[in-house]
Order: sequence, then structure tokens, then C-alpha cells
Amino acid sequence: MTFLMGFPLLMAGLLAVSIPIIIHLLHRQKTTPLQWGAMQFLLESPLQMKRRKQVDHLILMLIRIALLALLAFLLARPLWSNSKYNPLATNLSADVAIVVDHSLSMGRHAGDHTLFDEAQGVVDKLTDESKPTLRNGDTLSVVLAEHRPKVLTPVPVGARDGARMTDLKNQLHQLKPGLTDCSIAEAVESAREVLNRGRNIRKVVLVVSDEQRANWQVGDNAAWQRALGDPIKGVDRHIAVHSYQLAADSQSSNVSVGDLTIQPNVVGVNRPVQITATVSNSGPKEVAAMSIHLSVNGQEVGAPEQVAMLGAGQTATLRFEHTFTSAGSSWVRVWTDVVDALQADNEAVAAVHVWQKLPVLVIDGQLTSAGTYRASQFLEAAMQPVAEGQTGSALVQPKIVSVSDSTSAKLDDYYMVVLNDVPQLSAELESRLADYARSGHGIWVILGPRSTPTFISKSRDPRSTLFTADLKSQSPRNEKTPPAIEVKDPNNPMVAMVTAAERNALAGAVTKQWWSLAPKDADDQVVLASTTGDPLIFERPLGNGRVAVWCTSVDGAWNNWPAMPNFVPLVNETVYHLCSPQTRSQNSGNLGAGSSIAWSGPANPGVQEVDVTLPDGTADKGRKATFRNGRWEFQYPNAFLPGLYQLRFNPTEVPQPVFYGVGIDRRELDNTPLSSADQDWLTKGGFLDQRTPQVKSATVASIVTQEDKGVEMWKWLGGLVLLSLIAETAMTYRMAGLQQKVDVTGAGLTRV
Repeated sequence: MTFLMGFPLLMAGLLAVSIPIIIHLLHRQKTTPLQWGAMQFLLESPLQMKRRKQVDHLILMLIRIALLALLAFLLARPLWSNSKYNPLATNLSADVAIVVDHSLSMGRHAGDHTLFDEAQGVVDKLTDESKPTLRNGDTLSVVLAEHRPKVLTPVPVGARDGARMTDLKNQLHQLKPGLTDCSIAEAVESAREVLNRGRNIRKVVLVVSDEQRANWQVGDNAAWQRALGDPIKGVDRHIAVHSYQLAADSQSSNVSVGDLTIQPNVVGVNRPVQITATVSNSGPKEVAAMSIHLSVNGQEVGAPEQVAMLGAGQTATLRFEHTFTSAGSSWVRVWTDVVDALQADNEAVAAVHVWQKLPVLVIDGQLTSAGTYRASQFLEAAMQPVAEGQTGSALVQPKIVSVSDSTSAKLDDYYMVVLNDVPQLSAELESRLADYARSGHGIWVILGPRSTPTFISKSRDPRSTLFTADLKSQSPRNEKTPPAIEVKDPNNPMVAMVTAAERNALAGAVTKQWWSLAPKDADDQVVLASTTGDPLIFERPLGNGRVAVWCTSVDGAWNNWPAMPNFVPLVNETVYHLCSPQTRSQNSGNLGAGSSIAWSGPANPGVQEVDVTLPDGTADKGRKATFRNGRWEFQYPNAFLPGLYQLRFNPTEVPQPVFYGVGIDRRELDNTPLSSADQDWLTKGGFLDQRTPQVKSATVASIVTQEDKGVEMWKWLGGLVLLSLIAETAMTYRMAGLQQKVDVTGAGLTRV
């Protein structure tokens, strides 16, 4: 005998049978003998009448006890399972839920169709009216296993509800293969919630998937406990979960286009950029010659790159050259039209913001505005490596002012500030610069001949300090034999481009003089150093911005750096890096699946609403932006659908649209299926049915029709409850009639 409400709840319900007993005991009359002389002349009450009343009270109490006990069993909905003692056993109806894997991997081909097409066919087979598998009392529910499970049937559909069943199948067949990851455990949890709304005792879940291990949460006991029960009470044994595995063509090759990279990190108008893509073959066979195409803002540009042949497991790197001619947000797409096992990974999308100019303020150590700012000439030339007369078209637009004129500069007009060989700063200006950095800007401090020990190492208010360091000497270090330069952090954005081709592209650089100091901030990062151990370039974060310090000058007096071929890229990469707190919010690049889209814009004009267009063409309209720290900010969380996202703003005066590219979840390209050990873990944990964990096409119908036989006892118990109510009513009526016969004792008379 099985109780759906559970044995403990049944026992709690049976405690109600004590109520009639308590009432019976409370109503018993306790008599006290009273001596009265006249009683000897009265007739004694018949003893039989007294005994009969006691028996009637006992029978009434037993009927009421039986009534409450039967009611407790009725509410528990007992199921009398199939056995030789159960002649009433029949096939039980079932609530069936199909979990359809709608992840990216289900887009793989099996012959001339996809695995998702096969999954749709499983639903069609169960609902085929010509050969019905579902019986009259059965119901069907469908849940799509996506990044977040999607329930197609909030309420189970009856097997003979033709109109709703047709709508369900049409809705399923209108879907294309998914593009995201999925969680089978979460989808089963959603299926269980739907099944609990069904009318039948038997609950069956059929998971139709390619059994890709990455999506099954093997080993995550908590996830499966949530799916089929709860961590305290354990797995719900009334739900049977079965797996229906679909197999893709293992002999088909699969070409994948990897994430795109765009160099340089900051792209300017009319400046050449390089777009790099990797193409890999994860299949067992080589792929013949194929073309790789590039499109910009939806238009194919240039001639496609050719890959002669790509062997199994091989990867090819392709580079496209392009020049953007207009500023603003743009997007690029690299794709191949080869036909392979999975079409969804044959392209990659990335977004890029093209800048018209990057305004930079250079505060020169020169005390007055008179003169040519000799200390900054090499620096300015490196920032604008263009022909004379074309400096206005350069990406970096420096404005040089003397240290005495810098107090009146409006810092917010610039993306970064350079302090080039300044002897001293006023406390007010240094405090403004610290606040400027914390708000998300960059500051580049260049120490040179004019710099003073007081400026470098004086004790300052931490709130207004750009950097702190201990001077090893009160004068610059001067070496007759210049030491070599050691790259401490080749991955730092300031030097990554310079050191990409060779480990130390500054091997020929000569540094004769520098300020020898020891950085004191715990988060300082040394980028370049002399072989004597002194840092030459280091940086630190400051609030939302960054501060970079060069310990040697850029005027050619202390070193030969300006004469080095890599001086121009070193200067520009430093500028781009220190401008990145400002450019990062616009430079969307290629985000990983599940990342949050983050946009930031100036205070004016005010942003009222943001509309987000997703890669599938759907629009999420009317989202709100937040005004924080003098800027408008907007975040769109969990962009798990790969492809191109577009942001449009109200009012339209805000520059738009803004594009963001999201890549596919690379875990979906790992085709490793569940192993036998994985299946054992799922079965032994009770997460898959222990009798029939795996089903095939020929046995799908059997899990619906043949598993459990028995009879639900609620109908019979309901009849017994009704009979008990009738008996209780009859006994109560009888007892009331007996109470009307009152013996009146006195004067030897009895009135009936």
C-alpha cells in the first residue's frame, strides 16, 4: 500500500480518532447516591434499559472513530499496488512530462536533420492520433532545457484534448535548435512542478537529449535533490525519470570560428586595424578548402581569406585588415559557409567603438607658457605619428600647458592627464587630480630632471596622493655603464604589444639616468625594471582609474628611448591603457556567454529609457538606466544568447545604436557524453529510474503504459466514509429518540 501524502502525515491524521473517545469520556455522568426514604415505595428502573444505553453510546463512539480514520486514509490517497491479493489492479493513468534539450549542441546533424528535429519527433510519436501512446486519462507536458528552463505547458494537456495538443506540437515545431547551454537538472525541476498540477498519481519524466555531459550536472547532488525533492526529505520516489539519448553523426567534421580579437585596443577613424579569427576543426576528418568571410556592419568587405585544408583537430589563424571611416559603435562578423555537423558555431561576432579623438592634457614642468615645451616634444610627436599638417586627424589629441597654467584646466574635458617632469604641484591641484583618477580617469606621471625629491616622496594626505614611494637617493641615479631593461610583466597592456613578437623588444634601449625609488603601495605593479632592481615603469589602480609612473624622462636626455622604433607604440599603448577606464564602457569587444552588458554615458542628455534588441530579433523595451557619479549607467545582466545585441536610447540625442557582441558558450562544443560511471551515479542516487534508466524508440511507449498497476483506493474509501456518515446519523437519531423517554420518578408514577 502506498500513500501519496506520506506515512508520517497519515499517522498525524489518525490522531483525530481520539476525539470521539475524549468526547465520550467527558460526557459520562458521575452519580452520587442520595438517601431518600420515599424511594422504597418507587419501582426500580429496568437494568436492561441502562445496559442498552451504554452499548448504544459505545457503538456510536466506534462509528465516529471509524469515520475519522477512514477520512484520514481518504485524504492520504492510498494506492493499492499490483499483487495477488489485489484483484482490482489495472493500468494506472500517468502525467507525462517530456524535457526536450534545447541547447546549442542539439543543433548537430544526424544525417539530413538535427538532433532537435529528432526530439520533436519523439513528441510527435507520443501524440500520434493514428497510433496513440497516451491513454484517455494520461496528460502531457513539455519543458525546454535552455539556459533557463522554458515551460510550454503551464498546465498538463489531456491526451484527448485535440486542440491544445495540436497547438503544443505547432509551437514546438516552430522552434529552431537552441544556441545556449542548459541545465537538465533545472529542467527536470520545472517538469516536476508542472506534473504536480496533474490529476494522476503516476508521474513520468522523459529527458530527450544528446546526453552531453556538460549539461547533466553529474556530481551536483544538491541540484538533483532540488530537481526531484528536497535536501532534507530526499528524492520523490513517485516521479520516474528516464533518459532518451539522441546520437549525432560521429563521422561529420565540425568547423568552429573562435572569438574575434581587434587590434589596437582603441580604434580610431581612418586608422588601420587588424581583426584576428581562429578557425578549428573538431571533427574526425579533414575539411577541404573553404572561404572565410568578413562583414562590417552587415556588409561584406574585401576578398575572403582562403584555408586550403584543415585537418582533424587542427586550427588556422586568419587576419583581416580594415579601416573604419566613421566614428561610433560598429560590429564585425567573421563566418564560413561550409556545411558541417553544427552550423551555429560557423560564425563569430564582435563589436567595436571607433573613436574620433582621445583628448589628453599634458602638464609640462615648464614654469611659464613661454617657450616650446622641449621636455614634451618627443612625447607629443609620439602621440601624433602623422605627417605635418595632419595632426588634427590623429586619434590622440594632446594639449600642453605649463605647470603654472594647469590650475585653471578643466580636467573633465580630457580622458587622461600627463604630468611630464613637473617639479611640484599645489595641494589643491594634486587633490583634484586624485579625485579625477578615482572617478575613472588615467594619470601618467613622468619623472625627469625637473622632478624634486619632495614631489616624489613627501608625506601627503592619502586621499590626495597619486602614488607613494621611498627614494633610495635624493638625486637621480647616474650609471656610466647603463644596465639592461628587464620586462617584469609582458602581459601588461602598456607593453604587451611591444613584447608580443619577442620577449624583450627594448633590448637595445639605453637608460643612463633614472630616479631610484621603491614603490610603497601594496597594489603597485612593476612593468619594466633595470637589471639592478630599480623599477622604471610601474602602475597602480586608484579608485576607478589608474596611475602609471615612469622613473626616467621622455626628452632623450636620460635615455635613448625616443630614438627606439618601439617608442611610438609604447607611448600610444600607455595612453590607450590609461584612457581605458573611459573607453571600456564603449569598447564592447567580444563578451563571453552569460556576461553582463555594461554601458556608460555622460550626464547630458539624460537617459530616460533603453531598448535592447537581442540576437534572435526580440526586443526588451523600456529598461531603466541609473545616474551615478555624474554619469548614466546601464547594465543588461546575463546576456547568455550568443550574437549581436543593440542598445537604443530615449532621447535619440544619445549616440546610438550601441552594439555588443556575445560569443557562444564553448562548453557546448565539448561533445563528451555521459559515461557509464556518470549513469551509475544518476541511477544509484535515484535521479534516474533504477528499473529503466535508458529508453529507446521502441520502448518509449512502455514507460507510459506498463510500469505500475494498481488501484486508487479513494473511491472505495469514499463509499465507506459515506456509509459511516449514514450509520452515524442513524445512531444519533436513535439516541435522540431514546432521550425523549424520560423516567420521572416520584409518587410511584412513570410518564412516558
